[in-house]
Amino acid sequence: MAFLFILVSMKKLLYLFLVVIAGAGCHKAIYDMNRGELKIAKKDTYQVEYITEIPPGVKAKMYYIGAKNVQYYEEEYTGKFDKTYTIKSGKEIKFTIDAKLPKTKPEGSIHTMVKVDGEVVTDQTQSGTDINFRFQFKLP
Repeated sequence: MAFLFILVSMKKLLYLFLVVIAGAGCHKAIYDMNRGELKIAKKDTYQVEYITEIPPGVKAKMYYIGAKNVQYYEEEYTGKFDKTYTIKSGKEIKFTIDAKLPKTKPEGSIHTMVKVDGEVVTDQTQSGTDINFRFQFKLP
């Protein structure tokens, strides 16, 4: 009976070991932040600038808000992305990037920045193989 208990325990440890090994091969980078309403001077419109650079050979899915609350969705974006829009006060702003980077040494990364009227609101670097960047805020 004790032998059967040891055999079952070893089997569970083997499964746990396999799960740990499989998980170690993945590196997911998640950045998800909602800043709420920005603490800046209220005015009629703001210049919102989205900046990122998707590495060569990588295709990213991107979502962002433009002028007149138009929602843009890029299915396979690659290269440098730098767009500025005039957006009315009180609007909810969202910028997302999803990308799968190849496994390389050194590890690949995506650098992302959002500015409002030239002032940096977020400046982040995501590294790993599976990038999920989510940034939201509201203009006053």
